[in-house]
Amino acid sequence: MKKVMFWILSFIITMFFALFQRITGPTYPLSGNMTLDGEIPVSFRLTRSCTIAGQDCLIKIKTPVKTEGYVSWRRYKTDDAWTEIQMNYQDGVLSALLPDQPPAGKLEYRAFVKQKKGDLELYSIPVITRFKGAVPAGILVPHVLFMFLFMLFSVRIFITVFTMDTVIKHAVMFNILFLLLGGFILGPITQFHAFGAYWTGWPFGHDLTDNKTLVMLVFWVAALYAVFKAEKLKPWLLAAFVVTALVYLVPHSMFGSELDYSKSDKVLPSAIRRTP
Repeated sequence: MKKVMFWILSFIITMFFALFQRITGPTYPLSGNMTLDGEIPVSFRLTRSCTIAGQDCLIKIKTPVKTEGYVSWRRYKTDDAWTEIQMNYQDGVLSALLPDQPPAGKLEYRAFVKQKKGDLELYSIPVITRFKGAVPAGILVPHVLFMFLFMLFSVRIFITVFTMDTVIKHAVMFNILFLLLGGFILGPITQFHAFGAYWTGWPFGHDLTDNKTLVMLVFWVAALYAVFKAEKLKPWLLAAFVVTALVYLVPHSMFGSELDYSKSDKVLPSAIRRTP
């Protein structure tokens, strides 16, 4: 019964880490509520991650009254002039679709709703959204699953350090296997579909997600070595878990792939022609 409770506890803690990463990351949509002219309720969702040729780059503003609005955008970290897109109103929703960019390209945009006393900006600063290619579900789902299992086993091993209710050696070996499958096989394939590169961490780049994965592997391999040698077992296992926990407390996609427009003037043929 204790083992079952420990697994349930591990699952709950793992869910906390997964949700924390998701909702604190720079790609999580911004949403909120406002009031037009002091009486008309407005709710909005401002996307910060777009799939090329997808519908997830749709800016949505919900209001019960027919209202006019527009989105002003330009390529991120450029001196481009701001371009306006008029929003369409249908069935209580104002919407506009941002133009496609190459993988890892970013746009900064501002959304406005017109009211009697002047245009109302929905967010106080420009919102930044990043574009990515579509990742097949057959790759993305197992990638996420293996990384979830890796964190689940990491937490369970942490508990086992104090309870010694399971075989540490087997657990650590499985954990490293999950990390290799999720982070070093399916992870690079996922990144290639999304951004056109398999690995952008050390020694080829500074991608934080890739480097975090590499650091975790180093510590878990060291922990496995300690397990086999039966030397300073607990300190190495605790160190591996602490490093993993710290990595998972860093919001997902922080300092991720980013296209340098000064070195690439690529713009997809569909750019500035898409309409919602």
